[in-house]
Amino acid sequence: MHTENRTQKIILTGLMTALVTVATMVIAVPVPFTSGYVHLGDSMIFLSVFILGWKYGAFAAGIGSALADLFLGYVHWAPWTLCIKGIMAIIMGLIIQKCLNSKRNTVIASLITAGVWVIFNFAVKQIVIYEAAHNAEALLEDAGVNSVSDLGLFLNGVQNKLMLVALIIPIILIIISVYIRKREHMLIPVYQILSMTMAGLWMVFGYYIAGGLIYGNFAVSAFSIPMNMIQFVCGFFIASIISAALCKTPARKFFAYRTITSLK
Repeated sequence: MHTENRTQKIILTGLMTALVTVATMVIAVPVPFTSGYVHLGDSMIFLSVFILGWKYGAFAAGIGSALADLFLGYVHWAPWTLCIKGIMAIIMGLIIQKCLNSKRNTVIASLITAGVWVIFNFAVKQIVIYEAAHNAEALLEDAGVNSVSDLGLFLNGVQNKLMLVALIIPIILIIISVYIRKREHMLIPVYQILSMTMAGLWMVFGYYIAGGLIYGNFAVSAFSIPMNMIQFVCGFFIASIISAALCKTPARKFFAYRTITSLK
């Protein structure tokens, strides 16, 4: 019986690895500032963790995403993606485990998430301001503008987008949860929303650091943050819809984390 379950897990891991790769490649929108791209692969990463748990889910997330980078020609991003996406799955799975039966842990994790995100936004803002004051010529070229005044307007626009997206994302996640509750008659618990949110924010933070190290400019790397945040919200929506639908079928027996509950 143990061997059968292990074989089944390996087969599912291979399947989810392939789905992560395909979902990442099928719609790849280039991000000019960091020579990267945004995609729908996060949805399959979230789904992988639900089905496989954090250990096998991390394999599917890291390997599947890195393969997509290689196939699409973003070879320089593949090692970073392998680590960032793998850790993304680990974070999501461990939060689900820690908060599954503990409201206290859910509250603590929520406060930590909010605090880290506030600090991260403040730090990025200060880095952008510093680079604009001390390295304006490089930013002019990277931002694709012709004058210092245009650069100021561009940077203000980036900072406003960061703030706007940070404020809107919690609202969007709540709306998605309500939508799924009404449409699919399924309840998404707070800790599940929190787990995907923290995993998504880690992804945003990880690619910001990676972009800054690759191109030697953390201000330019900040330009891609809004798109990466939108990417994880889309992944949240798709994964929630698919998992809610699968939980109504015999496929629910394959889920490692059965967090979504039926209201019927």
